[in-house]
Amino acid sequence: MKPRSLPLLILPILGILLALFFRPLERNWETLEKPLNVQIIKRTLALPHGHGLRFITVPNSNVRLSEAEVPQRILNLYEGETASHQGALHFAHWISEVTGETIRLPSIKEWRFAARRGIPNAEFVWGFGPPTPPKGLHFALSSPPKKPGPTFGYGFRDMAGGLWEWTEEGLLMGSAWSERDPQTLYLTHRFDPPEGYAGRDTGIRLLWEKE
Repeated sequence: MKPRSLPLLILPILGILLALFFRPLERNWETLEKPLNVQIIKRTLALPHGHGLRFITVPNSNVRLSEAEVPQRILNLYEGETASHQGALHFAHWISEVTGETIRLPSIKEWRFAARRGIPNAEFVWGFGPPTPPKGLHFALSSPPKKPGPTFGYGFRDMAGGLWEWTEEGLLMGSAWSERDPQTLYLTHRFDPPEGYAGRDTGIRLLWEKE
């Protein structure tokens, strides 16, 4: 082999080594495919006693969901059971009455559309890969978290982990802090609880219908 041909072999090998070294880890959700560059619109719904609930408009849809699960200070405005599906429906109806807006629970289809953030068939709110919860996700905990989890996609918090979230159909989505099985984090997974279920690991994410 002629000495001057060595650089021709070294360059491809060096390129392969660099590609392997800088290859992103699948479990790091920040390195996965991101949604299209779209404008994210946030609006605050005024509630009684100076409270407000912030909603995010999902691009290319008629969906506007609350940015995070409804916090306890908002739930406390309504005197009634809110952990069950019936209680969640009553709460959404009450919010509609006091605000004059159409507020309801999202359907499973609407919930998944927002969670997938414009990436068709995304397996998790962070994209694809093994069901390994990203750092900071409220999952497999011994007690309820005190703060919202990390932001994903369009800016929603706790669409994975946190609290199981009620849907119109009476099924729960998103997994919860109390779960241990990472299979529950798949966006295709849904929890069909027994009638009247009202665990402390369940919560509400509201949908505000756009005009």
